[in-house]
Amino acid sequence: MSTPFILTAALIMTLACLSCMRSFMAASRAEDYGRAFWYKGAASLCFLFLGLTASLGCGDGAYAGKLIPGLFLGLVGDQLLALRFLRPARHDAWFSAGAAAFALGHGLYIWAAFQRGGSVLITLGVFALLFLCSWVYAKRKWLPSCPMKTGALAYVALVTFMGAAACAAAGAAPGTSTVLMALGGLGFVLSDNVLCAYSFGENRPFALNWLVHISYYAAQLCIAWSIFFA
Repeated sequence: MSTPFILTAALIMTLACLSCMRSFMAASRAEDYGRAFWYKGAASLCFLFLGLTASLGCGDGAYAGKLIPGLFLGLVGDQLLALRFLRPARHDAWFSAGAAAFALGHGLYIWAAFQRGGSVLITLGVFALLFLCSWVYAKRKWLPSCPMKTGALAYVALVTFMGAAACAAAGAAPGTSTVLMALGGLGFVLSDNVLCAYSFGENRPFALNWLVHISYYAAQLCIAWSIFFA
């Protein structure tokens, strides 16, 4: 398949993802959680299809083979999190199930990042910095009122480790693919920290929800695009 065709299809999927995200956010603001569920699923399908499309031009099948299942787990996690608004009686169960799906996906992203040759020592150093920033933010914005402190902090630690591993890989093998992966990892760090504040904090302006999802979809799109340049 020709590179121009792959690029065109990838650009269409990117724009479609952003359009579906906008519709999802409008439905969420209107508290129409049924429509929000389907728009969110559509946006997630777009970044998954973007990853599949990008894999057609990818020279590293092992890398794509880790990231595409990670993107699929992101889709699953998205829908599980969306169900907490449709089935509020089991809010915490849906939230935990969604976090578990994302955690498995982050495990695959970490594996893919280390495949690119990042140093464990550098990863730990970047992780310490990112987690310290996350801890300070948590103490100020959401940790005191969080009913699931241990689980939430463990998840934030996993996300920051993924972001650190992606940054270390970009330092070890700088290039378009690894830089996009690093940007995706840092986008996840931002998104999940703000998600905790929006979900558990006492001050929850809707602008935080915008920040959660803009940084989240930017992260998934960067990770999907990194496959094309691998």
